[in-house]
Amino acid sequence: MSPTPERVYVLGCPFDAVTFDEAADRIAEALSSGERLHVCVGNVDMVIKTGQIPDFRDLFNACGLVICDGVPVTWAAAGLGTPLKGRVSGTDMVWECAAISERLGVGVAMIGAHYEITSEAAAIMQARHPGARLRAFPTPYPLTDGANEELLTAVREFDAGLVLVALGAPKQERWIRDHLDASGAHVGIGIGSAFDIISGTLPRAPRWMCDNGLEWLYRMFQDPGRLVKRYLVEDLPFVWRVAYAILRKRLGFSEKRAQPHDKNSD
Repeated sequence: MSPTPERVYVLGCPFDAVTFDEAADRIAEALSSGERLHVCVGNVDMVIKTGQIPDFRDLFNACGLVICDGVPVTWAAAGLGTPLKGRVSGTDMVWECAAISERLGVGVAMIGAHYEITSEAAAIMQARHPGARLRAFPTPYPLTDGANEELLTAVREFDAGLVLVALGAPKQERWIRDHLDASGAHVGIGIGSAFDIISGTLPRAPRWMCDNGLEWLYRMFQDPGRLVKRYLVEDLPFVWRVAYAILRKRLGFSEKRAQPHDKNSD
C-alpha cells in the first residue's frame, strides 16, 4: 500500500501532494484491492466553487484522492509554504486509466458528455490500448431518476471497475458521491472536458502553455462564450485571495484552515 500523501489546502480547498505516477498507482491499488475511491480533479475553478458551495467543500474533503490539475494552484501552494509535487493532468489521467484497464483487465465505464464524443474518445483510447475494456454509455440530459437507474444498471452489467464521469462540476462529483456504490465500480473520477479533448472535439493547448499555467488562456479563446465569464470574472478572486493569504503569511499572521461544515471560512 502506498503511503498516505500529505494533504495541503489552498484557500480551503484540499489537494494531495502526489506526482502523476503516485496518483496512478493509488488508483490501480484501489482497483486491485476492491477499495472504494473517489478521485477529485481540482483546479482554480474548483477552489472557487469549494469556497462558495458548502456541500462541495465537504465532498472534496471526503475524497480519497484529490489531484491538482492546475499550474496556478501549484504556484499558490508553493507561495503559501505548502508545496505540491506538480500538476497532475486530468486528461492524461484518463489516458492512464485506459492503460490501467489494459494491465489489470478492469472495465472502464465512460459516462456524460455527448454520446458521439464519448464514443469517439473510447475508440481513440482503445486504438492505443487494444487490451483495455472501455465502454461509452449514453447519458440522457437531464439525467432523471429513471434514466439514472437505467444507466447504473447498464454500468453494473458491464462490470465496470472504474467510472469516468463527464457531467461538469459539481454535478459529476455529486454523482460519484451519491452513486459510486450503486454503480458497482470501485473508483470514480470526475473528468470534466477530457472526453472532448481526447476525441479532438476540443483542441488541446500546446504543451508549453499547459506547463506554464496558460492552458486557461488557450481554452478561453477556443470557447469564449462559455469561458470568458468563468476565467475573467468568476475565477479572478483566486488571484487576489492568494496574494492576500501569502502577504498575511509573510507578515506572520496564521491562516485558519477551512474545515468541513465551516461555512464562514475562505
